[in-house]
Amino acid sequence: MALLLRRTISTTFVVFLGVALSAGGGCRSASLATSTGPRPAERRWSVADRQMVHVGEAVQFDFVLQDESGRFVSPRERADYVVLQVGQERLETDPDDAGHFPFQLTLNGVRPGETLDVQAAAFAQQGGRDFMKVRGQWLKTESPYAAPDRRVAGDSLRFTAYQSTIDFTIPRPPDDLDLETGVLRLRRVDGSSTSVYIDRPGRRGFVITGPEPQGYYRVTYSPKGTEVNPTGTTDVEFIIFDAGGQRHAAAQTIETP
Repeated sequence: MALLLRRTISTTFVVFLGVALSAGGGCRSASLATSTGPRPAERRWSVADRQMVHVGEAVQFDFVLQDESGRFVSPRERADYVVLQVGQERLETDPDDAGHFPFQLTLNGVRPGETLDVQAAAFAQQGGRDFMKVRGQWLKTESPYAAPDRRVAGDSLRFTAYQSTIDFTIPRPPDDLDLETGVLRLRRVDGSSTSVYIDRPGRRGFVITGPEPQGYYRVTYSPKGTEVNPTGTTDVEFIIFDAGGQRHAAAQTIETP
């Protein structure tokens, strides 16, 4: 009986939320922006309707109310909270001191090529909120005396997930390569970088194979979403030494749209 009850609650939530986020109503407009997706170099946020997102990327979201001309509108006395749904993930947040509604979600568990509909809606609270999170599960508040929260405005976009790949070829030197000295460095535009070493049990790293009959080694690696830039390109460098202590290096730029 308990299992049946939980399943019923979950189904009711999905149906209700889909209706709430897609329903019309509310004379104000809104804008949902993200830290990924195409944007001018001088801007922090992207408002594109279609965006690429890296598998495992930690995406930041920013939701604001606007007037008919696209200017910022304070949510005070207009909206109390915003619901964000990304695929099957649901988040809820209150406005910050600047009147924005911020979210962050790490997109683990998505597959390359998968599309995710992203929907956000602002609500004016009518008594108690429509949903409460209890032990990690969102439950709808049931009361015959409580009016449903009023939808004020909303916005949406679509993500397509991708996985970047690093692939180097290193010529085999006369003194063979010392594989344990290899290091792969990924550099981001904020000045930070990630160093990755050869794959070992308990340590995820790059894979090096060879030497191939053509006389080279091949280095491959699938970066995490947190290791590459959220948009644009990412610079990568591979450094390794041979048995004689000679340094060998290769560099490339990978697309991270």
